[in-house]
Amino acid sequence: NYNLIGKTDILISKFNSISDAKNGEITFCSDNVEQAKKLIQTTKASAVICSKGFEKIQNVNLTLIMVERPKFWFVRCLNKTIKDMKKTGKHPTAVIKTKKLGKIIYVGPFCFIDKEVSIGNFSKIYNNVSISGKVKIGMNVILAPSTVIGGDGFGFELNEKKEWEKFPSIGGVIIHDDVDIGSNVCIDCGTLQNTVISKGTKINNLVHIAHNVKIGKNCIIGGRTHIGGSTIIGDNTWISMGVTIRDKISIGKNVFIGMGSVVTKDVKDGQIVFGNPAKPVK
Repeated sequence: NYNLIGKTDILISKFNSISDAKNGEITFCSDNVEQAKKLIQTTKASAVICSKGFEKIQNVNLTLIMVERPKFWFVRCLNKTIKDMKKTGKHPTAVIKTKKLGKIIYVGPFCFIDKEVSIGNFSKIYNNVSISGKVKIGMNVILAPSTVIGGDGFGFELNEKKEWEKFPSIGGVIIHDDVDIGSNVCIDCGTLQNTVISKGTKINNLVHIAHNVKIGKNCIIGGRTHIGGSTIIGDNTWISMGVTIRDKISIGKNVFIGMGSVVTKDVKDGQIVFGNPAKPVK
């Protein structure tokens, strides 16, 4: 469901931002009405994906594709054309001990994949990623550079000499389909159970997920977030950047946790929490 104004036979060769776009390029605009009007009138792009209601814009060299959620449709177009989506193969420097690799996958330079690991079809493992122990990765999963999956959890017990004795980790990690994990992320294996990342969840850079954590479907986890051991997070929860969640916390479905929050208590379904310590806000 869209409205189109302008030429329909233009040649598009590149995607670009609305302020930098040139002739032959397509862009998008999702700003408020007045700012969007100014940007659309002055852009040098050949086509703009924008919100509806700009039929009277004066820019004779411009094609407007008016839709709801213009940024989403720009992303959809971009994903269908970028070459990296078709990247496949295994780099000769990668150390791959497992035989459980799916079809049409990519493994980049200097990766390590242990013998008990399984990886589903169409997944992409970028350079310097380490995957150790009992790890099961689903289909269409992306692991960005320098991420570590399956490392030991941080568990110790005091012995009779008051010295710290390591709690060995014998669990694994399960990463379901369509999960996207950024760079320098650490996901520890479970101690006895598995650490689980459910379908469709997206994790930004520099995140630490401790042993036995269970993360639901379609969650967003912002950069520099720390999730303590045995925490459970429900579906469709948004965790903003720089959040700290203590161990053994239960967070419900459809929760929003504000930037920089420190979560020390359970959070109910649908709550918005913010602060240190995090508290519900209206």
